Amino acid sequence: MLLAAAAKAATEAHWWDDWLKFTPGWLAFLWTVGLGGKKVYQRRHTVALGAADKELREALETARSRFEDIVHEGRRAPWFTDDERRETARRIRDLADRRKDEALRAQLTKVADAWDEAFALAPGAGGPWIRFTDQPSTPQERAESARVQTQFGKEADVARTALEHIKTALDRLNVLERKTLGR
Repeated sequence: MLLAAAAKAATEAHWWDDWLKFTPGWLAFLWTVGLGGKKVYQRRHTVALGAADKELREALETARSRFEDIVHEGRRAPWFTDDERRETARRIRDLADRRKDEALRAQLTKVADAWDEAFALAPGAGGPWIRFTDQPSTPQERAESARVQTQFGKEADVARTALEHIKTALDRLNVLERKTLGR
């Protein structure tokens, strides 16, 4: 009887008896699900970062140096219409449209709007006239000079806020790059 019970127990197989042959399959399944989740996560951040992240960084650094020029010394309207500076706001807007991250897009839009506002505040092409030292300035010239200095001050204030937006945009760009590329 004892021998019959041992023979019966040997023929009955339990599910835990075969764990060794099912373990590699389950590990492969978990590995595949984990890698798929990581791929979806990275893909989402890659789309949010956009295709030309280096181009965006260069555009922001260029805009930052131009806004710093405005802060240090007020600029007149012809400076904004120069060939190399004319497309600054449009280039930043185009690069913003290629991004999916809303926080980054909002900051880029603010930078482009600040460029347009600084251009709108820029005084016209008139410049300081060459004066003879023995002639006093007229009241119209003094009023014009005061108006131009006020516009330069407003332009500098807009440039300072734009520099803050650029810093925020670059910080967000760095966060997205770290999540996507692991830098």
